Amino acid sequence: MRGSPSESRHFGDYIDQFDMWDALSSEEREVLVSHTRFSHSKKGDIFFRGPLEMVGILHVIFGALRVYTLSEEGRDFTLYFLRDGDITPFASTDFLSTVSSNILIEATKDTKLFISDTAVVRDLLASNISVRARVYEYAVMRLCEMLLKFQQMLLTSADRRLARFLLTESERTTGDEIYLTHEETAQYLGTAREVVSRLIRELSQEGLVETSRGRIRILDRIALQERAGD
Repeated sequence: MRGSPSESRHFGDYIDQFDMWDALSSEEREVLVSHTRFSHSKKGDIFFRGPLEMVGILHVIFGALRVYTLSEEGRDFTLYFLRDGDITPFASTDFLSTVSSNILIEATKDTKLFISDTAVVRDLLASNISVRARVYEYAVMRLCEMLLKFQQMLLTSADRRLARFLLTESERTTGDEIYLTHEETAQYLGTAREVVSRLIRELSQEGLVETSRGRIRILDRIALQERAGD
């Protein structure tokens, strides 16, 4: 990746970070770059609120965005998170752009990203089958992630979900320390912060993890795997 988020706000300096666009021709890349703008959201900002098809194509340079929806009772449900190098392609796919669904996107960390014009992206996909296949593959991956979350919420106990989440996060960051608050962890799991705090306290008392403000450290990975049912 050329440059750094503090040095450039031009998508051309970062497009190679997002491998979904690898198969674009040089002319197509220029079209995409010219219809992509920079955006910056501070932690806690509601970045977007509205219909799914209006969100645009988001490319996260660094930071974290939580994509969620609200029930009629006002309860929020996290669909997925976007982090460094992630893209949300839903608005660019015809079979999902017709879904009538309102979503919210919140910055859970200070986040810098690029937003591509949806209509332009759809035109590019219509003319480039290789890129279209990659975008659809990415969209299906996100759908599977959401379906798995629903399945786990319905069929898996909260303690097992927490154990699996901690193991998955440690693999993603290739370390034993996970830098998330109890509130952020609860958002990932789709449960209450109080539930997460109680479960983490139990894991800590059993010697599986240790915690400090905004940090969870895995101490006994084997025991945590047993708790996860793996």
